Amino acid sequence: MRVMLTLAVVLSFQPAHAEAQRALSPADATVFIRLVGSIHVEVEEGGLSRTTELDRVEIGTGSGFVVSPLGYVLTNDHVVNSSEQYLVTNGIQKARITLKVARIEACFRPESATARGLSSPCFAASVMASNAELDLAVLFIGGSNVPYVALGDSDAVTAGLPADALGYPFGRDVEVGKVATARDLVPDVTTTPGAISALRADDAGERRYLQVTNTLNPGNSGGPLVDRDGYAVGVIRMKLTRAVGIGYAVPINIAKDFLESRGLDQAMPARRLRLGGFQGIERKGVGLRLPDGFADTSPFRSRIETDARPGDIALRIDRVFSPWTPKRLEQAMVGTETFEPVAMAQRDVRILPRPGSQAALIGAAEGMAAGSNEALRMDYAVVDLGAEKLVARYVGTAEAMAFNESVVRDSLASLQGQKLLAGDLAPVETLAWSTPPAAAGPGAVPMPAGWIAEPGSPSLCPGLAKPATVASATPPHQFTVVMRAAVWPAADVVPDAAACSARRGSLGDASYALRQAWLGVSYVVDGVFIRAGAAQVMQLEVLSTDQNSAYASALLAAWVKTAAARGSYGGQGP
Repeated sequence: MRVMLTLAVVLSFQPAHAEAQRALSPADATVFIRLVGSIHVEVEEGGLSRTTELDRVEIGTGSGFVVSPLGYVLTNDHVVNSSEQYLVTNGIQKARITLKVARIEACFRPESATARGLSSPCFAASVMASNAELDLAVLFIGGSNVPYVALGDSDAVTAGLPADALGYPFGRDVEVGKVATARDLVPDVTTTPGAISALRADDAGERRYLQVTNTLNPGNSGGPLVDRDGYAVGVIRMKLTRAVGIGYAVPINIAKDFLESRGLDQAMPARRLRLGGFQGIERKGVGLRLPDGFADTSPFRSRIETDARPGDIALRIDRVFSPWTPKRLEQAMVGTETFEPVAMAQRDVRILPRPGSQAALIGAAEGMAAGSNEALRMDYAVVDLGAEKLVARYVGTAEAMAFNESVVRDSLASLQGQKLLAGDLAPVETLAWSTPPAAAGPGAVPMPAGWIAEPGSPSLCPGLAKPATVASATPPHQFTVVMRAAVWPAADVVPDAAACSARRGSLGDASYALRQAWLGVSYVVDGVFIRAGAAQVMQLEVLSTDQNSAYASALLAAWVKTAAARGSYGGQGP
């Protein structure tokens, strides 16, 4: 038995009997599309013919939804095509009916129009672009203060995902409690619950339709299929004629391609990301596929960070030294401000690691930006390298993240890492000391040769002015030991180690010691102030894990001794 699909005419083309922002509800931006035009009828019977003309009549209705605050509406091509012909026979009588569209209107439901201060619920619409093969069209309604439905990412949806279908089935006929023939009546939008039951591919293996269980009827075509967060993941198109609960929607990513091909992507409130090839960041021991235009800007070996401007999304990866499990790190990342300046809540989404991925745990969270009402989303992955972990996350506005969900998740799934902690620390007595050429001159700080310079400064102690020079360095195969220094003109500062900490350090009254814990690891800071003759004061400090505290104390003593031996500094006491 051959299964037939019902296209446009079956679903939607039925005979007629504030400041712009994302809509609070998709229903507020789902529009009733009304086609007004002429009907030309030619009747033949027994060799005789007669014609009838009807002008300025409603010849069909359908659905659409605003996708841009600039007033662009997405719908089906068959909802707004300019003409349609039918041949009806009844015995020897034949009638050829031609419908021709003269005007298209897009109408918001009245309560939504009133809430937005719109002068009228209906706008004259013009077809900006259409594609009969894809059965997609874009209307332009202009105006201002127009709410829109934010777009999701159909490549990220899976079978079983709950979804709502919005639209105007049967047009005004559903308003059985009102005078449905009134020309100015805009019916209320119909929402039917359901789920994505299957993902249907074309002959090339590309995702072509989302099969859904929602109840669809003539008039639904062109309406949005939205996920439980209100993001459009499809454009409703058709249903099977001989089945109940089997309908189809065009994936929203196909609509994105269509908008881009017509140059309309620039009118969208979110920018689309494209995933590039695999990139190895060798010196940081990390590799992954980055979206085009993304690049690491962090000067730190243990961190990767990209600029948030492309697509309002940023990637951050921290390499941490921690005995915590990936689940414990997830709790710190989501529920506290340990990694991000805002605490978020877990999103109830099912994301499984992919075969071959190093990610031990992946997930998603959401929250509000500090000091604003802007919704944020975070998709994250934790790669377990033993004592080291990679804590990776994409963070951005909720709209931008939803728009690019599959790109973000594919990038995280590709994340690979290598250990940076390799080998023992070189004995302090074997270190060779040098002053980087770029730092030569007043305030130059000697560092162990071969150590890696990174931005950083010692602990901020109360009462100290901003230093003239700061420096920091770590061993080539370690990031749990850090040397940090600051230099001031002697006249600008009177150092007081007691202001830094009540605990004395390993080098007497001019020294101090601090302890702190981070991600389950105890750290010690051993610091000292020294006077460089009469001209300068320097703060030297070594941070290390508690396990390496003895090494850190020896390193700090050798650092001070080296500086004094080179004649740069006159003594240990300030």
